[in-house]
Amino acid sequence: MRIRDLGYLPRELAPGPKNSILDVKGVSVGQRTVHEEHNSVACHKGVTVILPRPVNDIQRPCYAGLHALNGNGELTGSFQINEWGLTNTPIALTNSLSLGVAFSAQWQGLIRRARSHGQDDLVLSRNYGTPVVAETADWLLNEIEHTVLEPQHVFQAFDATATQTEVLEGAHGGGAGMTCHGFVGGVRTSSRVVKAEGKEEGYTVGVMVQTNYGYLKDLRIGGVPIGKLLLAEGWKDGVSRTGEEMKGKGRAEDGSIVIVIITDAPLLPTQLQCLAQRAMLGLVQTGNHPSEQVVGEFGTAAVQTYPVEAVRNESINALFRATAEATEEAILNSLMGSRDGLTGRMKVDGLPVERVRELLAKHLVVV
Repeated sequence: MRIRDLGYLPRELAPGPKNSILDVKGVSVGQRTVHEEHNSVACHKGVTVILPRPVNDIQRPCYAGLHALNGNGELTGSFQINEWGLTNTPIALTNSLSLGVAFSAQWQGLIRRARSHGQDDLVLSRNYGTPVVAETADWLLNEIEHTVLEPQHVFQAFDATATQTEVLEGAHGGGAGMTCHGFVGGVRTSSRVVKAEGKEEGYTVGVMVQTNYGYLKDLRIGGVPIGKLLLAEGWKDGVSRTGEEMKGKGRAEDGSIVIVIITDAPLLPTQLQCLAQRAMLGLVQTGNHPSEQVVGEFGTAAVQTYPVEAVRNESINALFRATAEATEEAILNSLMGSRDGLTGRMKVDGLPVERVRELLAKHLVVV
């Protein structure tokens, strides 16, 4: 189930066939989710691996850009992206304590693949790229000392990119154990297609989010204050703390979100950075401002070759809109994908989708 099933269609542009980051040609996703029990307490962890290019072409660079608003989480490879404007590795999303494992496993996997293709140290060094790994902290739902993954989990997620045909949404992969606006959150995705002169199929913008932030009181869908309406009916915010409990802790429980955007539009690194900034316009539509926001934008069309073709800056506005719309929908979809709730060291409910459907039918303005 997705947010469109409740009668809300975010904005104007059409999605791709799957309404997914997989609508961008050549992109693949693999996920590994691990559910364990420690001292009778459930623990949910995992990793999501995204290949912006087909696996046999992964070392060919993609132009890339970043944007961080209130950036406090970690995104490895960010120095390379900011300095060179490109990346040539898989992208992994996981929990905070598994960041190092995912980074190391990415390196090991890339080296093993290079060796299997007969690449010596010289070729390997020429194809150098710092693995891109992003994280969000799952310590509200999990006992974090038990959330560290094993390297084989990352290898399994990478292998799954060859066979997985859909993104497993909600508490799967890197999204396992995450929360959003007081309910279970996690991984979700969306896409938009932008018309382009001389290109019949247009350009596709695909977005994947890993949500782990927000209060119920701030949740808005289509401009409707769903969170406040649910609170007025007696629904509880499953992850919020009392003001006294959090006094003096600043943004400690605001949470974080990672947004990955991939497009086949031929854009330069500075243009990709501009697109990454526009993801914030989609984020604020859902009603909150996490303390940590990291956005990565990757272009699969423009590569490190010359001459380079790029969309003219005066023609890029439609891609800005596509980015904002797909981000908003992906975030709302993350709530829909985890509607059954999850129990770890505490019980976090899923979004009450049928009640939200009724509230949207009553309050949503449809023009």
